[in-house]
Amino acid sequence: LTKRPQIKAIVHFDTKKDDQGDRDISIDSTKNSLASFKKLAANPIFNVKLG
Repeated sequence: LTKRPQIKAIVHFDTKKDDQGDRDISIDSTKNSLASFKKLAANPIFNVKLG
């Protein structure tokens, strides 16, 4: 993200079933996916001031 400052948002759809109804794409679907999300969310780049 630091290499692409034009990106202003990241969207993640946290759902147990996708549009096909068979893929769990929730943040905590596995221990590894939850750990990866927590690592990404802890990045200081997300500490922003609004307004």
